[in-house]
Amino acid sequence: MRGIGSRSFCALVALAAPAHAQGKTPVVIELVLALDSSASVDAREFDLQNEGIALAFRDPEVLQAVDNLKPFGAAIAVVQWGGAGETQVVLPFTHIENVRDAKAFGFRVSLVRRWMRASSTSIAAGITDAHALIESNAYDGQRKVIDVSGDGPDNSGNDLEGARKAALASGITINGLSIEAEEAGLHTYYLDHVIIGADSFAEPAQGFEDFARAIREKLLRELRPLGS
Repeated sequence: MRGIGSRSFCALVALAAPAHAQGKTPVVIELVLALDSSASVDAREFDLQNEGIALAFRDPEVLQAVDNLKPFGAAIAVVQWGGAGETQVVLPFTHIENVRDAKAFGFRVSLVRRWMRASSTSIAAGITDAHALIESNAYDGQRKVIDVSGDGPDNSGNDLEGARKAALASGITINGLSIEAEEAGLHTYYLDHVIIGADSFAEPAQGFEDFARAIREKLLRELRPLGS
């Protein structure tokens, strides 16, 4: 999907929305993994994000967590975000019902390539576009979550607070994965300005080399059964 403005993005995905919510497939969680593809992330660092997700979906504990979601499973998508109008959906929402599905999803993530080196870091645009994907997909999750991972604060001038509040009003929780590479105090920034919603949290990674551990821990907290 080519990068497009947030308003156009929302309009486009709305066209694909099911006519009635009752026609959607029930899942335990709808989860968007939103990866930072801004200019501050070099090629190696971006690959460490992708590899970390792929490894997580081969991890025995994550696979067990997926298995514990039966019979409904999870619906998970992956996007790359950067500046306004540059969000890319690299893996559309995928129904993960069992261990085999999870391993297949991890393999698909391992094949994903970077679509852009974005002009700015617009966490606001990433949230807005992920929100639109959740609203328009074919699933109905007990929980709806956007995972934002990044190595810097929003510098786009867009309305980050408005994007967060709009997601919250739609019942969406925003969690964060702050990559502590060059930006001092980023974890605190994520706690104060990115995450929002019931049980929201931010998992810090001590540099991109620590991303695989952090995303694994994050998924274990998110892929929990109904009622837990």
